[in-house]
Amino acid sequence: MERTVRNRSHLALFGVALALLALVTGIVCAVTMQRGEAVSNDETERYLSELTLQTSLKVNQRVSFNLELLELLGDELAVVGDGGDGDRAATIAPFVENGPFAWVGTIDAAGVLTVEGREPRCLTGVAVVDHALAGEKGVSETLVPVFDDEKGALYAVPAASGDPAAAAVVGWVPPDRMRMLLNTDTSGGLGFSHVVSSGGDFILHASNENAFLKGDNVIQSLAAQGRFEEGDLANFQQGMAAGESGHVRFVVNGEAREMNYTPLAEGGWYLLSIVPPHAYTSSLADYTAFSAATTAAIALLAFAAFGGVLLWVTGKKNREILRIAYEDPVTGGYTAARFDREVTAKIAKGRPFSFVSVDVRNFKLINDFFGKEQGDRILRHIHDAISSLLADGECVARISSDVFDIALDETDPDRVDAWLERLADKANGFNREGKSAYLLMLNCGSYAVKEAEDVVTVRDRANTARKGAGDVSGRLFRCTFYSDPEHERLLREKEMENAMEGALESGEFVVYLQPKVSLETGETVGAEALVRWDSEDRGLIPPDEFIPFFERNGFVIKLDLNVFEQVCRLMRAWMDAGLEPLPVSVNLSPLHLQMPDFLDAFEEVRERYAVPPRLLELELTERVAFENLELLRRVVDDIHARGFLCSMDDFGSGYSSLNVLKDIPVDILKIDRMFFSSDDERARSVVSSVVELAKKLDMGTVAEGVETIPQVDILRSIHCDAVQGYVFSAPVPIDAFEKMVFGEDGGEIHP
Repeated sequence: MERTVRNRSHLALFGVALALLALVTGIVCAVTMQRGEAVSNDETERYLSELTLQTSLKVNQRVSFNLELLELLGDELAVVGDGGDGDRAATIAPFVENGPFAWVGTIDAAGVLTVEGREPRCLTGVAVVDHALAGEKGVSETLVPVFDDEKGALYAVPAASGDPAAAAVVGWVPPDRMRMLLNTDTSGGLGFSHVVSSGGDFILHASNENAFLKGDNVIQSLAAQGRFEEGDLANFQQGMAAGESGHVRFVVNGEAREMNYTPLAEGGWYLLSIVPPHAYTSSLADYTAFSAATTAAIALLAFAAFGGVLLWVTGKKNREILRIAYEDPVTGGYTAARFDREVTAKIAKGRPFSFVSVDVRNFKLINDFFGKEQGDRILRHIHDAISSLLADGECVARISSDVFDIALDETDPDRVDAWLERLADKANGFNREGKSAYLLMLNCGSYAVKEAEDVVTVRDRANTARKGAGDVSGRLFRCTFYSDPEHERLLREKEMENAMEGALESGEFVVYLQPKVSLETGETVGAEALVRWDSEDRGLIPPDEFIPFFERNGFVIKLDLNVFEQVCRLMRAWMDAGLEPLPVSVNLSPLHLQMPDFLDAFEEVRERYAVPPRLLELELTERVAFENLELLRRVVDDIHARGFLCSMDDFGSGYSSLNVLKDIPVDILKIDRMFFSSDDERARSVVSSVVELAKKLDMGTVAEGVETIPQVDILRSIHCDAVQGYVFSAPVPIDAFEKMVFGEDGGEIHP
């Protein structure tokens, strides 16, 4: 009886222990499963955010590229002008054959579309066309049909101001040509994306096998096929209509989905990035029920097995997500997210370091000429070159396109500059012996982090310095170190950038003329056209404040052509008034030389005003000879073939003057003012030798920047042809120049 009671007691204790073990096991399983689900949700949201960011950048870049193609075509059509339908069709054809567009056409001011080989269509009332006619580029909010029932994306940009035959340029892209934008499937098809309008109409529908939604409108499809928590679908619809980003969960065809929605840059389009939750989530609940129904021993074994499986699955998933979030697909190095984490840790340690931003000058041209595959190889090479120079604790990441951020444990500007010089040399080491050798010029900005700051502020300041980097000055890189004055300068440049196009259209850029005086006769024998910005808001802005900035952002190309047209218009007015016009020289930025056949636009302006080309002189700087002597020779030959004169400005300021004299047949040498800044016998001898050699080569000579009569006497004694400088006259407005040269009535001549 006692043994029976004792056995029953043991059984009771065993039962209690078993129950406690089962309870503890169940609690542990439940907590583990809950934690696993939370980790899964967190990592899924991180992955979804990364997918959304990368895909939106890709779509935005492609749409922007298509608009830039149409703008480039508009510039070329403006050069062709009304030369005939054949010339315009020949200009448009390469953009269709080599671009994304199924067809490209022009729209006149009445809204009538003209496309080669198709019947004209009136597109008034189509929003994107109306916006383009009003001066605003863009892409249609939804897919639209034009010539038949097939729908596609309609791109439209305002035509260039010089095109008399068109008010806008449009291109139409069918959905099958946009499929490359949806190549976003990753991790075995877990992630994919749609592009829709703000009203939900599909622009691009993912072909992923998990994309179950059917129909033409995502909101209608979700309402018919999906299941949401109360109010989520309405919030999603309202968020898109308001241009907001957001996140929503839903179930479609019995499968759960996580979706981010974010607006794109053009057309009011939205990107929907979708990820199915992970398959192992449902197995967690099944295992919990199983473990709770087994004995303590089986529960412990099952719990151990579950832990192993969970760790393996979670580890695999984490490795994949970490690879996506923290490994750049092009370079194999850090992404911006991983780099920001490293930099945040460095800031927290409190030790000063430099945050350096680097990009490749004109990298887009490398992609255009050599292809994206070669461009990616160059980016990997640059990343490897940077990595090879880093010390322990330093790091690098490709942030976007060709922009790299670097954290260096060095704040001394001279040492940072020396490090960047080593980087530029190493980056250019891979192709110096190749058949298509070219230089990689690096733009760099550095900010010294010496106190606790957030990563966004640090990066913005390094980017500000990089975008304001000064001239290369013969080196393979240029670097600016951030300072508050530099930031203020960048703000001023941003103001100029916002105003420059309007200022050009309203005629705020005005020509001043500085006389060139013959040292033999004392008469004015010509002039140089110099530009001033007569701003409505800021008054007269000197060229040294805006020309260097326009050189960096490329606007100087439009400005040079505008100055040339003002000079041609002035000469036409002189000739119509019966006056003998003087030759006038116009400066050409080296940026023109990067554009094939850039002289066509200048020739078109000259012909329009019927100005003899011998009266027009194009000035090139000697810096061009240093960068590409062979290119300079070809340009000078082309200038002469068109009848223009050509002069070499700032002669003697560079390192290739003798090469210029030997190889480049310019008509006039403009001797740099550096030779007249002091009473230096050696400089005088150099100038005398240059003048003598120029005469033997049948070149004219003009000394620029001359300020004193003794300098004039010296130049006359060595037989220099002419002088340009403040000793005779500063640059003056056109009416003052006309009075100076033609007499008191000259002030009424200019247009």
